[in-house]
Amino acid sequence: MKTLPRFELVLLAAALLSLTPGTAAAADMAKVKAEVAKMEDAFCAMAQEKGILTAFEHFAAPDVAFIDTDPRQHRGLAAVRQRMGNVPAGTKITWSALFTDVSADGTLGYNYGRYEWRSPGPDGKEMSRGGFFLTIWKRQPDGSWKYVMDTGAPDKPAAK
Repeated sequence: MKTLPRFELVLLAAALLSLTPGTAAAADMAKVKAEVAKMEDAFCAMAQEKGILTAFEHFAAPDVAFIDTDPRQHRGLAAVRQRMGNVPAGTKITWSALFTDVSADGTLGYNYGRYEWRSPGPDGKEMSRGGFFLTIWKRQPDGSWKYVMDTGAPDKPAAK
């Protein structure tokens, strides 16, 4: 068995230690991604249990904005209430992330995936539509995650 000179052992140890931060950073990023994915799941669960408006208000950041409203006039809880406050009674939204990613510094994250919107139609029968959603999350000063933007794109109607 060959032994390495002391100098080579020091170099080998330094090389191995230099790999550790990268591995730790990857583990930390996986942890942050899991946090953001978990927030999306909790957001959807609250919408089912306590109602759509309650969930959208609870998870909103103070500076939340929506693409479908004028961000100069409708930010924050006013924008949430404008967008979600007139949802018809009996409406249910479910969604699930297909992909999650986070910024290198762990302060921003996003999820996108599929949603399904079910609501009573004019004839009383349930109507259903689906599409894709995008939620952008921002870590708050207290360490919690709140969404700063949420948007959806409905599926195109089937060609006739």
